[in-house]
Amino acid sequence: MNNHFFLQDKVTVGLIVGLGSMAATALLLTAGLSLAGEAVSNHLRWYGAIFIPLIFFIRYYVKQQLSVVTKTLFVIFFLTFLSFIFFLFKTQSLTFNL
Repeated sequence: MNNHFFLQDKVTVGLIVGLGSMAATALLLTAGLSLAGEAVSNHLRWYGAIFIPLIFFIRYYVKQQLSVVTKTLFVIFFLTFLSFIFFLFKTQSLTFNL
């Protein structure tokens, strides 16, 4: 059995990898916007980029055949993506023009 933490097939690994990658990406984006002197509220849609590393991690864990971690990452992706879209509609950063 491999003792490397990130190669264990556990829910906790999926939670740490998924939420950690999203948080790290959001922090980097916030820091970049702050350094550029831009208001975060003007660029809320840019935070959709937090899902990019998560998608790459899903792909990695599918190839490693770690099903519990993969399922955990898919659940995290689904729930956070729906929450993000709801948040964008609520703040009117994203609207339907019918």
